[in-house]
Amino acid sequence: MGLKQFNFHCEEDRQQLLANNDGRGSREYGWQSIFFERVEKGHFETIEHVLTGHYLMVKLNSVAQADRRVDGTVRRESQNRGSSVYLPHNCPHQVTYTSPLGKLLLMSLPDWLVSGIAEEMGVNRFQGHPLFFKQNNLLLETALAIDNEIQDGNPHGPMFAEFYGKALAAQIICENTKCANIDKMPRSPLTSRQLRWLNEYIEANLPYRISVNDLARQVTLSPFYFCRIFKAATGISPHAYILKKRIEYARQLLQRDEHSILDIALSSGFSDASNFSRQFKKSTGQTPSCYRRERNGHPK
Repeated sequence: MGLKQFNFHCEEDRQQLLANNDGRGSREYGWQSIFFERVEKGHFETIEHVLTGHYLMVKLNSVAQADRRVDGTVRRESQNRGSSVYLPHNCPHQVTYTSPLGKLLLMSLPDWLVSGIAEEMGVNRFQGHPLFFKQNNLLLETALAIDNEIQDGNPHGPMFAEFYGKALAAQIICENTKCANIDKMPRSPLTSRQLRWLNEYIEANLPYRISVNDLARQVTLSPFYFCRIFKAATGISPHAYILKKRIEYARQLLQRDEHSILDIALSSGFSDASNFSRQFKKSTGQTPSCYRRERNGHPK
């Protein structure tokens, strides 16, 4: 069973995560480009969950201690004013404050906004990585500007949210780019035994739909973390790896004459003969029929 998914724009989810926090926030203004809330609490703890959207936290007071579980890895934090955390869209997360939380500014940006800004900045298919800052004055000043706007009753209207949402998105993308070659989180590679088990699972289920969640469950990892270490281990994404396996299996079947093209397509996990032919030609440079004729020595 997957982790509970929360969206701060859903009031029920917000209440469940923030436990009746009564700090000022953006919800009464209907902002779409950013969710913002000022949080002030003593003890604070969440269940492990997945957030819809890119998450940002900026601490206001000092000092607070927290244990944060991010994508399967636990880190202990000592937070001061300006300490910040960024978590990408759909990243598994859980936090427990071992001392009073105090005050922080919490923000969430929709994935469509961050992806759009990334494209404008020339970053294709942006996939953020968790970032942790002992102090980030730029994020702190941006968050305080949003807090002041809400305290004043949002005199600048929804355009303010759009501007600052884009500004925060640009900051996230720049920070990720700077840290692209630095491993912020320890990553355990897939073992040869795990890879062998995954291969056996894929081969046994080729006729059926195989999702990333299915594969991640086989090795008891979160889908987010699994995708990263799987590509590190194999050089390609899980989706590309499964497609490669399907094509390999189809090539074996095509070397015999007893199966029709449609039967081979379905046995290899393709939805129909047309999709199979398209993917097969893209991979091998030949249609299934041509490949069969050439391999089996049949005249054209």
